[in-house]
Amino acid sequence: MSGNIRHRIPGTRGIITGTYPSTPLNKYNRKLITLLKDPQMCLPIFDKCREIQELNLKPDLTTYTVLLEAHERNNDLDSIMRTLEEMEFVGISPSIHAFNIALRAAGSNGDTVMLEKITALIHTSGLEMNINSYEIIIQGLCANSELEHALDILGDMTVSVDEEGQPNENGRPTINVRPSLQCFVPIIQLAQSLHESETAYLVLKMAEVQAGLSRIPAVVYTDLMAKAAEDYVLPAVDYCWKKGVKEMGACPDEGSCMLVLNCAAHEKAPQLSAEVIQYMGENNMDFQEYHFAPLLQAFSLAGKYKSAFNVLSIMRSSGMKPTILTATSLLKVLGEQGNIDDAYTCMKEMHQEGKAIDPVAFNVLIEACGRAKNLTQAMSIFDAAASLSIEPDTDTYNALLTGCITDRNMNEGKNVILMMQRKGVDPNVDTYQSLISLCLTQINYEDAFMYLEEMKSHDVIPSESIYTSLVRKLARENDPRIKYAVEEMESFGYVIGPNLREYIETGGLSNLEESERRKQIRVSQRRRSGNRPYF
Repeated sequence: MSGNIRHRIPGTRGIITGTYPSTPLNKYNRKLITLLKDPQMCLPIFDKCREIQELNLKPDLTTYTVLLEAHERNNDLDSIMRTLEEMEFVGISPSIHAFNIALRAAGSNGDTVMLEKITALIHTSGLEMNINSYEIIIQGLCANSELEHALDILGDMTVSVDEEGQPNENGRPTINVRPSLQCFVPIIQLAQSLHESETAYLVLKMAEVQAGLSRIPAVVYTDLMAKAAEDYVLPAVDYCWKKGVKEMGACPDEGSCMLVLNCAAHEKAPQLSAEVIQYMGENNMDFQEYHFAPLLQAFSLAGKYKSAFNVLSIMRSSGMKPTILTATSLLKVLGEQGNIDDAYTCMKEMHQEGKAIDPVAFNVLIEACGRAKNLTQAMSIFDAAASLSIEPDTDTYNALLTGCITDRNMNEGKNVILMMQRKGVDPNVDTYQSLISLCLTQINYEDAFMYLEEMKSHDVIPSESIYTSLVRKLARENDPRIKYAVEEMESFGYVIGPNLREYIETGGLSNLEESERRKQIRVSQRRRSGNRPYF
């Protein structure tokens, strides 16, 4: 008998004995089986087998099966194959259990070539593989990331199903062994790890319709839910949320909830977003602004503006202070044609229904008008503030200034500032930066320096973008004050990059414009040279 010895001892597995109590070999086989029950025992089994050999006792199926188990514990596939060959040589046909030991060893090593070889040996011996055989093969294939091969075997074992996971009556399995849950789960997990969430979802639906399967653990649903959310496979996410969380009571953590929220936002599924937020509240998770951002995005993309506005109100009532930045997704949606009018209509309906309107929702509408270069509409909505029971704040006036900048309307910009002063609304950094940007759109831009100095007098450092805009303006106007603006910009730690420096050196011309300018100079010089008389 083969007896190579290494030092890795896996867990214990029982065997079916085939030894009669009256045979001389019986006491040795009983000892082998006892040794096998201890997962730490490996070397003593080899010693006992050598003792059997030295006594010239003929090993039987039980002896060889224990030896195969020991070789598997030792992770010694070569010795397992030699032992199977020895069994055939001495006239002892390996049982399917013995072959399964070999399959396990090959599968644990990810040796799919050997899996196929052992499978061929099983068929040659005239044995039928059992469910354990197929579980081992599928798990081995999955360990080696052979998804398609594993799917082929599973497909031969199961009733065909459609894309929705429903049985196809015309599909009949070609393998007469009903798959177990252990056949499905490794394939689901492998598909997830390969970001094949749609495939994993289909296999899960297949598992549900197979007769005789035990209850699928909730963790299978929640794991697939999280992976499918990363891949934005909404049908799988929605189904696993309903099945795993709502029906089976699984408790996903905050990270999984965020994945689902982001997927729901991306795929325009506000109902799922709302359910996740409700679940988080019921489980006493601490809400943060980033939890509501996906919900706001989902409602915005779905065109459910009332619900989107309500999210902002809920955030405020929960102790958070939403801003226009919070509502970036809503602002982006309102930038599309016609959406501002629809959102404004919804806002007026909410007011008529007696619902409070969050100031940020109002400010976002005005900001969207400004970005859409519709200053008239922005002013019109602003004038309706009182009728909507809204008190404009600093952000409201800053949103109006956005429209003034895009419209290059300095007069309206000054009117906005006057309105702020009359209402006693204090400007902030954004206000000053908007004013400077507005001044720089004008032919006469002297006020930009006034607002710049006013900012600094309040110990506020102007942003890099403001200095960049100012320097570019001075470069285009060939204004000698550019030297001092650059020095001041650098004194605040801002870097004059190569592009900006080239812009300054070319007097505000782009690379293409500078190239064209130099080309024209060369052409002009050649023409002048061509007109010179030759002596």
